[in-house]
Amino acid sequence: MVRMPLKTLAWRRSIPGAWKQVRLLQPGKVAGAIAIAALNILWHGHGVLRSLPAPTRFATVAAVCYVLTTIAEFLWLMSTGPRFTGFESPTPPGTGEFELIDPLVDELKTLPPAELREEVLHLATEMKSFEAGSDREFVTTLATPVAAQTTEAERDEALDRESKTLMERHLLTVRAYRERFYRPARAVRDELRKRLGIRNTNREPELPALDEGVLSGAKPITEAANYLASLARRLK
Repeated sequence: MVRMPLKTLAWRRSIPGAWKQVRLLQPGKVAGAIAIAALNILWHGHGVLRSLPAPTRFATVAAVCYVLTTIAEFLWLMSTGPRFTGFESPTPPGTGEFELIDPLVDELKTLPPAELREEVLHLATEMKSFEAGSDREFVTTLATPVAAQTTEAERDEALDRESKTLMERHLLTVRAYRERFYRPARAVRDELRKRLGIRNTNREPELPALDEGVLSGAKPITEAANYLASLARRLK
């Protein structure tokens, strides 16, 4: 009794998103429909519309091919787009409030491609330097030997203090990253995707440092910086 309404709700949320991505005036789709219609005219005696005049037959075949291609594209976007369960918030999870109020978003829209590319590459370099410095601090903490203790309980207490220090340092790194880099990195990523025409973001790499501000993995900030730099280099 519950699964059908949830499935219907999921479809209602998936269909508008897929329809927005359908290109109604895509040159390749139009050219393909015209080519098929032209071949249908050249192939005499073929098709159920062979009794119609050539112009009418050409227009009808082209229109049918265009509609079928659009439907196929829509169904493909439905199958490869985001998966909904029916429990999601109507607001997309990747949309942060800062995207609506951060003046940086409007500023990036006005930058010429060359300036935007330089800004992004500079930001990527700073992100890598930040993570390298943080890694050096971690290595320094780990390289500091635990003082020799006489009893096992004292050794365990010393290890607990070291683990606490490492955890606090990680939390400070996450906080510093989110305050310094997370917002501008998200803003430039979204602007680059718009300029490059990247609409199906589900096919882009998942980067927790950019998507959620979470530092997980060996080099999360460097991976995010390399992705931003790769997008910037594609900008013309």
